[in-house]
Amino acid sequence: MFRYIVQTCLPIKRAMFLFKLLIPLFALGLVPLSYACEQKIRISAAKDWPPYSYINNGGFSGLDIDIIEMILSDINLCWEYVAYPSSSRAFQEFKKDNIDLIFAASYTSPRRGFSEFSVAYRTEFMQLFSHQDFILADTMETGKTKGIPDFLEKSITAINRGSVYGAPFSKFKAQCPDCVVEMNASIARFRLLKYKRVNFVIEDLLTGAYLIKNSKEIEGHVKATRFNVRKDPVHYMLRPGMFSESKLQAFNLAIIKNKQNIKKITDKYYQALDVAKPAI
Repeated sequence: MFRYIVQTCLPIKRAMFLFKLLIPLFALGLVPLSYACEQKIRISAAKDWPPYSYINNGGFSGLDIDIIEMILSDINLCWEYVAYPSSSRAFQEFKKDNIDLIFAASYTSPRRGFSEFSVAYRTEFMQLFSHQDFILADTMETGKTKGIPDFLEKSITAINRGSVYGAPFSKFKAQCPDCVVEMNASIARFRLLKYKRVNFVIEDLLTGAYLIKNSKEIEGHVKATRFNVRKDPVHYMLRPGMFSESKLQAFNLAIIKNKQNIKKITDKYYQALDVAKPAI
């Protein structure tokens, strides 16, 4: 199978409560069956991107799963998760209209050409990780590319294929293509770092912290440096035409209305991983 599908509507406990509550009303015809779900959308979700999206007890869990389910429940929408082997494949399927929503998406002009974007819902921090033996000097000399330290020009850095790392790193990558290795899986990148096959890994701060804390294979071999490669808001990519204008507005308003709840969810994951949340 080229994809993994999990169908759901509401979080299980909430769904069971509502189901029991509404059965008598459905039976009497006092509540239309359409009330339970105005629309079902297909969401691209990763099976192995902790702590944002991963399989747990047969279903999807994670920070981004918690947030999107809260938002969709707020506007009475149901969902179906579809997992593809890479983010690049998910984008291909999105362009074919096989996917309705991709979370944690950075805004770029090329992407805007084939997608609607929601308002931003959280901030992403892409951090430089090194082997435990690496000592970062108190001062970092800027290399040929502004904003990129000179030691990256003499190193090999592993990154995720298809991710956005900002203009300075894109320029650096174009000037030094042999300095960068692209791989799909976070754990595979960290394995290379453990065995010193690469010098650095650029990874989402929480994902790196999760792997360091929960993977015995990585623990004690990898650490986060203080160098932040990119800090940027992330959005939901929405299939054009998926929502009516009024529903799109309701979706964005649900994000804005739940701003404090999103912060609470995000803070919970930072605290669980003992990571200090960077300033936004």
